[in-house]
Amino acid sequence: MASGHGHGSMSLSMKLIRFLIVLLNLTFILIGIILLAVGVFVVKDPKMQQLRPLLNPEITATYSQGLSSVEVFAIGIIAIGGVLLVIGFLGCCGAIKGFRFLHVLYALVIGLIILAEIAIVVIFFVYQNRFRTQLVTKLQDSIAAYYVGIPENNNTVVNSASLSWDFAQFNLQCCGAVNKSDFLRAANWSRRNPYQETAPLVVPFTCCPSNEKKSWTQLPTNFVSANTCATTGNTAYTQGCYDRLIDILSSYKNNVIIGGVIVLVIEILALVIAILLFRRKEDDVYDTL
Repeated sequence: MASGHGHGSMSLSMKLIRFLIVLLNLTFILIGIILLAVGVFVVKDPKMQQLRPLLNPEITATYSQGLSSVEVFAIGIIAIGGVLLVIGFLGCCGAIKGFRFLHVLYALVIGLIILAEIAIVVIFFVYQNRFRTQLVTKLQDSIAAYYVGIPENNNTVVNSASLSWDFAQFNLQCCGAVNKSDFLRAANWSRRNPYQETAPLVVPFTCCPSNEKKSWTQLPTNFVSANTCATTGNTAYTQGCYDRLIDILSSYKNNVIIGGVIVLVIEILALVIAILLFRRKEDDVYDTL
């Protein structure tokens, strides 16, 4: 009697554990679907399309078919989402069907992902200053080499990197990579002022405040209201676009941290439960739900 009661209690506990791991893996599947959607959005979003040439001006300037940093980032998100979907599927199959080898594979993959996440966080904090320096230098060099000014009419040919700087400055209300002095190195910018030929431009029109409606698909055709600012630089935006982007990303920092902690806790719970399922006696594990 005692033995039968003990076996029944163990079977009930295993059913609960298996139910929990199914629930956790359904969460993985949901997160994976969300990440896939975010990755596709990053690839297709007009804002991301306009910012793409800033990080890889050499690609757009030479019409290369290489991937930009934005596209690599998006592909990374899609890949992570796909991995989470696979993990969720394996976890659900292992818990429902009771395949012990799936528990081993599942625990191994989860463990590797946790280690990879820890490594990424450590690398980010160790090298974040170097990353900032390299990225800012790259942005400043793109202005020096590729910025040519806003298109004056529909017939003006402007390279993608130059146009992206104008879109970024106009919509984000920033100027240059660090500040307006970055445009002193713009060797290919004629500084021609279409509204006042005798007053050359000091900063681009997009570095100046404007009442025009913000848009990531089309720049205003008339910047005459920004003429004084562009020829003197007195009221130009003082914040660089790098710092402006960091400020925007920082506004989501708490949400990212909370989301990351939740995912990590779920991963650790899933790892522990998978190990428990594998270590149980075979007759307990293979009881049906």
